Amino acid sequence: MSNKKSDRANSIPGYIYALDGVRAVSIMLIFIFHSWQQSWISYQIRLPNGKFLINLDIFQRYGYIAIDSLFVLSGFCLFYPVARAMFGETNPITWKTFYKKRIMRIVPGYWLMLIILLFVPALSYTTYNIHSASDLFKHFGSHAVFLHGLSSKTIGSTISTAWTLPIEVGFYLIFPLIAVVFKKKPVPAFLGLFVISQCFRLYCAFNLGTGSEIQAIPLGYLDVFGVGMLSAYFVVYARNKLDMGRLKWFMTALSVVCLFGIYYFMKWMSLFQIPGADGSVYFRWFFREILCVIIALFLFSATFSIDLWNRKILGNRFFVFISAISYSFYLWHQNINIFLKKINVPYTTVNPVMNDRAAMDGYVILTIVISLAIAVASTYLVEMPIARRGVVGYFKNIINGAKAAPKKIKEALKNA
Repeated sequence: MSNKKSDRANSIPGYIYALDGVRAVSIMLIFIFHSWQQSWISYQIRLPNGKFLINLDIFQRYGYIAIDSLFVLSGFCLFYPVARAMFGETNPITWKTFYKKRIMRIVPGYWLMLIILLFVPALSYTTYNIHSASDLFKHFGSHAVFLHGLSSKTIGSTISTAWTLPIEVGFYLIFPLIAVVFKKKPVPAFLGLFVISQCFRLYCAFNLGTGSEIQAIPLGYLDVFGVGMLSAYFVVYARNKLDMGRLKWFMTALSVVCLFGIYYFMKWMSLFQIPGADGSVYFRWFFREILCVIIALFLFSATFSIDLWNRKILGNRFFVFISAISYSFYLWHQNINIFLKKINVPYTTVNPVMNDRAAMDGYVILTIVISLAIAVASTYLVEMPIARRGVVGYFKNIINGAKAAPKKIKEALKNA
């Protein structure tokens, strides 16, 4: 176990264990939210006196706030190499390398899923006419080039969770410009991003509404990415300019306080209501920066916490595994949710199916198993090999393997 961790830490420059923990927990929160949406199952255990021993209801209802957590994490990971170069830890990265890595990270698994959905329409989130070239172009074409967020009709029409990708890709496009300003004046740059995003959100809320296509505009998330960038900057600054070793216990306590802060933010959300509107949507638009600052502070403090908390708990093997497959798992799990419902698996005659608790328990378990299996296959058979070898090298390796297969089979049969 320790060797695997060491290998991972040694293979990633400036490796931070807490990032795996945050990414893994965020994905799990998003999954339990979507499972609750589809199954209506509230996972609760009560004591004989009626009080709750375990009550996951608030995490199930508000687990979607982990989307913001992933955006903060993305901002952190994007700026972290830049910050390291600023303080002389590494050589500056070229923007050509930056874009190449971003493309290799998000495109292969995403396009693979689009191709599979093209041939298996039942896996898609909504129904479209597979015999219409214009319909296919509208849905698959817009998704392929990350423009599906421009219309409420296409934003989640094939891949339900892909509505966040136009936000990510949009930020990637302008990141080099933001990074230039950020390197000179990190705090004022972040404040500028906050003002721009908050003004945009307020304008939309009072003039355009909070429709799905409005929520997919990157302008409303500049400060969310920005606070992650700021956290990355201060991590590297503190590592080079301050003696953080003396503050390990304080940082550990601070990171734990941040976790309570995230929990009570969700409790606060549960009390927020706007008559005639989706209160949770407006709440996030007005106050999302509070949550994002807490997450950014957690990333900073957890980085300098004691090894038991940082490496053994946040960087445990399970979290590392979930973190590694998180992208594909995120893309697939909601489509699997919908697909199983379409084909009535597990089978039930109850209507609505959510009232059949036994079937819904099986449904959630099946979704987890299938989504994990697909995510593992996509990550380790497609995404990682392409990231290592490139597209040309990946297909060359497949062709060479296919050519060598008959000889290997013949040798194996001979030796048997």
